[in-house]
Amino acid sequence: MNVFQNFDDFRLEAIRQFAHTLIVVDDEAGSGSQEIATPPIEVRRPTRFDAAKPIPVAKVQPISHPLKADVLVETSMALGLICSVLKPRKSDKPAENVSKAAQKADILCVDWEMHRDKGKTALEIISSVLSSDESFGGRLRLIAIYTGVSDKDAILKKVLASIPKATRERRGIKLAENYLTSTDGLRVVWLLKKGGTYPPSLEKFAAAESELPVRLQKEFSYLSDGVLTNVAIATIASIRAATHNVIAKFNKNMDGPYFHHRGTVQNPEDAEEYATSIILSELKNAIDRNSIADEFAGKGALEKAISHALPDQDIVFGVDKDATNVKFTTYKDFIIDGIKPTIKKNLEAKTPLTKGHKFYAEHLATPLSPDEASSKKDMLKFAALTGLAAEAESSYSHHEPTLSLGTIVSDASGTYSLCVQASCDSVRLKKAQAFLFAQLEIVSEEEFQKNKEKIEFVVPRKPTSADLREFVCLKLSDKAPYAALRSIVFAPTRDEKVTAKKMKNGTFFFESVAVPTGKRAEKHRRYTWVADVKRRRALRTVQFIGQEMGRIGFDEFEAFRRKYD
Repeated sequence: MNVFQNFDDFRLEAIRQFAHTLIVVDDEAGSGSQEIATPPIEVRRPTRFDAAKPIPVAKVQPISHPLKADVLVETSMALGLICSVLKPRKSDKPAENVSKAAQKADILCVDWEMHRDKGKTALEIISSVLSSDESFGGRLRLIAIYTGVSDKDAILKKVLASIPKATRERRGIKLAENYLTSTDGLRVVWLLKKGGTYPPSLEKFAAAESELPVRLQKEFSYLSDGVLTNVAIATIASIRAATHNVIAKFNKNMDGPYFHHRGTVQNPEDAEEYATSIILSELKNAIDRNSIADEFAGKGALEKAISHALPDQDIVFGVDKDATNVKFTTYKDFIIDGIKPTIKKNLEAKTPLTKGHKFYAEHLATPLSPDEASSKKDMLKFAALTGLAAEAESSYSHHEPTLSLGTIVSDASGTYSLCVQASCDSVRLKKAQAFLFAQLEIVSEEEFQKNKEKIEFVVPRKPTSADLREFVCLKLSDKAPYAALRSIVFAPTRDEKVTAKKMKNGTFFFESVAVPTGKRAEKHRRYTWVADVKRRRALRTVQFIGQEMGRIGFDEFEAFRRKYD
């Protein structure tokens, strides 16, 4: 295992494992060894007629900023980077092709001034790539502007201005020293080609072609600003490494057994999803989970991450009268060793802490956020991320909701419901069928602490002027949740399933066959898709409802009645 000195080393190693491809666009790309061809000079003795001739005015040659493509490619290969260099002609429109290729590439590097166009082509490429990224739901994106033009501020301001204001505000895109950064994984960095004339203050931003690949890896690593980001990057890198091995296992000789499986199961269509499941399962087996977890989420990584995120000083837990200070080393112990063992260790060392486990657990994440409200929002976001398979506010572009076990919907009155229909009864539908739903209750801000342990699901929502909440906490009814079950009839839409319809604003909804009792408005036939709960979470909720239904109550002698609660 590698020995890392600080958090920067951890994230740089994760990026080295992950980043494999680099695209460079430069109109002056060429061989670093090529010589500039100059016409031969004819030397002769001047005559008296030469004195009468006008002195020719020398042409001013345009400033050139060549790229040594061969040096760049060779250095990249030594680092395990596949480097592709594109040299567009003046008549080319490279933005569309580069945008397509950039979807498969990890790093994009563009020259600023191509064919003396003052950044026009570079801006077209950057705009096209960012637009394409948004259409796919976003991604980690490093774009480097590698140029001989030393007007750093003017270039970055032009790039910033080219991004629509609404996008800048939504993504939190801001201008820093020599880069643009966002809150969701974008970094546009300006780097200077070495060899030209520039002020000494810009030297730290300069890189030769032989230095550029390492510099780009470092710049990419700045996008990985957390422990889980490093784990995600390292895990995906491990999947990439295992891909060809997994593909080799599922060769054409495996078609026979698979065809046998499809032909003998009760419902052959089920085998289609099974084909995907076995590949994903093998990929999961192929990655080195223990090594990744130990290297990027183990004690050493956590210690370096905490030191990187927080200053070495006492940590304040709580607010106002409840506030108390905790030593920085104690806070590290809370996270690395656990709160209870740390409290016990301090008690044995005769340096007892002033608060108990519940207090420290409630405020443990707060020091890593600007304030209590931001910390709570991050906690709710993490709950939604880990509990939901898909959700309406940020689902993957290919996701098409179907009504099944774990689907959460809301009706026109704002009531949330969880579909508890058995998965096998949600497919192969020949006609309209009733689907069973469990009603969910919204946990208000005022009752959050009281009902915190009863929350089943956290789902995102669009804030409104009347309700600024970005997340909604949902729970089952405190009393007999099975009593709030209801059935709604839906007709199959296609593929013998109930598939959601999409509105012009991007919202998905399911349309019931009949208007609920007492309702006449058309809108009451529509149930807006909110989220799909992860299967195991949904099954746990269904099991709890079943247990509540199965409780046995009858009269018996109180003195000897067995207590089950």
